[in-house]
Amino acid sequence: MHPKEKNIDNDHPHPPIPQPLHGQTQPQPPCADPPQYSDEDEINLLDLFLVLLRHKWLIIGVVFLAGFLAVIYSLSLENIYRSEATLVPRGEEKSGPSLSALGGLGGMVAGQLGMGGGENLQKMEVVLNSRELTTKIISKYDLMPILFEDIWDAEKGGWSSEIEEPPTIQDGLKVMKEGMLKVSSDIEKNVLKVGFEHKDPNTAQRITQYYITELSQTLREAVLVEATENQRFFREQIDRTGDALLKEKIYGLLAREIEKETFARAQKFYGFQVLDPPIVPDLNKRVAPKRSIICILSVFVAFFMAVFLAFFIEFVRRIKQDDPDRYQQIKDGLKPWKGI
Repeated sequence: MHPKEKNIDNDHPHPPIPQPLHGQTQPQPPCADPPQYSDEDEINLLDLFLVLLRHKWLIIGVVFLAGFLAVIYSLSLENIYRSEATLVPRGEEKSGPSLSALGGLGGMVAGQLGMGGGENLQKMEVVLNSRELTTKIISKYDLMPILFEDIWDAEKGGWSSEIEEPPTIQDGLKVMKEGMLKVSSDIEKNVLKVGFEHKDPNTAQRITQYYITELSQTLREAVLVEATENQRFFREQIDRTGDALLKEKIYGLLAREIEKETFARAQKFYGFQVLDPPIVPDLNKRVAPKRSIICILSVFVAFFMAVFLAFFIEFVRRIKQDDPDRYQQIKDGLKPWKGI
């Protein structure tokens, strides 16, 4: 061996490379190949489109049927009309000409005793939404035959003999509160809107007026009861006391309560003003039903349901072809449901 080659081998020793035996190939070192993806792992939009194309008549039929039924259903619904009024609470500056004519006394009555301005927006809204007010209106104006006219026999003047039990006041209260009475307030503008919905425009206007009248009466009665009670108490105190100065002060308080009662009786609508009174809506001014919206939503929902049905049918068909055993297991599992 050449001495130079020996030095190179000594300086850089290498492990001996195993030589393949005769008739064998040398093993290749492993290499990190990138993962292979199957075409089945990818969603082929063309396949999805073909599924929809194969079931196009099913989709078209379901959508057409849903649209047709939606049109018939929407046309069968009765028109609903709303009569609405706009109310504004009376403030101190809105206490009326009668108060301004009294000068300082009128201002004292409006400011200290709250004549007209004591009832605020929130209280009016609470009273309108109360069960007591609606029950009072139903009983006072005999609204049960109007609320349940389908089972009311107008010729006999009583409930139909086909029903087992006639509806009660609580049933009428539920009908009016859940679907007919509409109350909304705008705190920024300090206004309140009250409305009533009914298939008869005149009935809607009339019942809205009932609510305005009874709201005023309820607020008025509360003030009158308080004023009467306070007057009784002050008169008792005047009879019991012998101090002239104290009597004078009590007389002043008594005078305020008398003034409060007087102004409460004088106002047509106590506690608020009617900016826009309720009117009878025109026949083309219905608020329900929204027939176009019903039809459009029905068509959209039917389309998505038909697409889902098409993919489900295709899924079942593929299982039947590719995996008959599993398909048979599914059929066997669904057999008990057929007897239900």
